[in-house]
Formats: sequence, C-alpha cells, structure tokens
Amino acid sequence: MARSLGSLAVLSLIVLLAGCTPAAGDTAAPSPSPEGPTASSTPTPTSPGLDGEWIVDLADPDPGCIMLLGYRHLTVAGETGTLDTGETPLAGPVELHGDAVTMHLERTAPTKDAIDITAALGQDGVARGTGEAGGIHPGGTNGYACTIPLSLVPAGAVADMPPFDTIDGTWCAAYDRTSCMTIADSMVADLDNPPHSKLDDPTPGGFGDPCYGSGMTPIDPNGGGGAALYFCPKGYAIQTGSGGVEGEIIAEHDNVAFDRLYLTQNPPYLGVYFREDDLAAALQQ
Repeated sequence: MARSLGSLAVLSLIVLLAGCTPAAGDTAAPSPSPEGPTASSTPTPTSPGLDGEWIVDLADPDPGCIMLLGYRHLTVAGETGTLDTGETPLAGPVELHGDAVTMHLERTAPTKDAIDITAALGQDGVARGTGEAGGIHPGGTNGYACTIPLSLVPAGAVADMPPFDTIDGTWCAAYDRTSCMTIADSMVADLDNPPHSKLDDPTPGGFGDPCYGSGMTPIDPNGGGGAALYFCPKGYAIQTGSGGVEGEIIAEHDNVAFDRLYLTQNPPYLGVYFREDDLAAALQQ
C-alpha cells in the first residue's frame, strides 16, 4: 500500500509540472527588467576638463607646414573647439576621454583646411601630442598634408598676469645652458659679475603683447649695443604679427608652459631663456 501511494505522488508531480510547461510553439515572455534596457558601460566622451583658452606650442617653430599654428589660441567651450589661425577660424568637436584628447577642427573658406589633434593630458595640465593637418593650397589646385608635434598649454588671463618685477632671478639660454644672466632690481649681470645693463621700464603695446616689452641698456655707453627683451610668464605668449613686426615668431626651443625671457635685436627671431631651475625640464618637453 505504501508503494502505491508513492507511485501516485510521483505521478501527480509529473502531471503538475507538465501543466506548467509551455505548449510547443509558445514562447515564455521574458521577465521585465525593473530598470529597463541595460545601458552601455562605455562613458560618453566629454570635454568639461578642457573648457577655456589654450595656446598652441610647437615643438619645431618652423614645421614646414602651410597651416600656421605657432602661438595661436584655441578656445574650448563644451564639446566644441575654435582655433584662431589669424583668418577664418577652424572649428569642430573636442573630446576628452580619460586623459586622451581628440579634436577635429576644420573650415571651408577662404580655403578648405582641417586638423586632427590627438594628445594626452598630463598632470601638469598640458596636452602633448600631434596634429595631422591637411587641406588645399591658397591657389586652389594642390593639396597639402603634414604632421606637427605640438602641445596645448592653458592660457593665462590678462588680469592674472604676474607683475613685471617677478622677472628677478637667474635665467639661462636654451641654446647654451652655460650662458646665464641674473636680474635683480632692474639690473642685469652675467651670473655673479657686476651688472652690465639696466632694464628699461616695460612699455605696453606693440610687438610683445600681452607679454612685457622692455630692453637692456648698457650701463657703459661704450660697452656695446643693447637688446630688446620680452618677459612672458608661463601660459602667456607674444601675439604673432603684432606691433608692425611681420612674419611668424621664430624661437628655437621655446616652451610656453614655463616662464621665458626673449632677447632679440631682430624680431621676430628670438633667443629663448628659461629660469635656471626650469631649464632642464623645459628643454625635455
């Protein structure tokens, strides 16, 4: 009798399960997700960390490209970048994905030109990478393409410009690390030697803006000619084509991410000096 009841219990369980099984051809409806469709795990690229003004700093002051980029300003607002090239700006989308910066900037007039910038945003706030530029020559018949190593340096606001007397300190030439001078209280000396020149008061306007324009006047009138001097704190750069000086600025080994002095007797060809403590780092980048 116990066996008969056991068999009956098993049979009943089988019948119950069979009643719950969908018939052939029927499809069981999936359980609805309480949160709806699963969103992609890939974050949407954004660029809020790039918003603001940037200076294009070229590794080579004369990269041999028809597109003129040196010391130009790039404005990023939201996901759009606008590059001031002195004529019609180039504009387009900008993305910041982690520390990877990408942008495609273009224009269609007066000529068709574009640049794709790929860079990595460093902990110092400078984006370093390359620009792949290309377009049509002004004649409208031939095209051009070039790869330009560059950096994007955050631009300082005019209202935040450090005062001129912060020029004091020891400065060494980028072209010769042993060629150094010390500036203190507007006097210029070769390291620890007696001063040989005096700095003129800075003058606004003209070539050099928005940096400080000054000059070195020899203390001994028979000691040789002076030189024009420009003081650019980091994040500030001389505007190209300003003050009646023609042509692109040529400054070998420049680095806008550091304080610089420029000496010249023939602008826009400038000799670059960095603060002694910054020299090694400035020349590595």
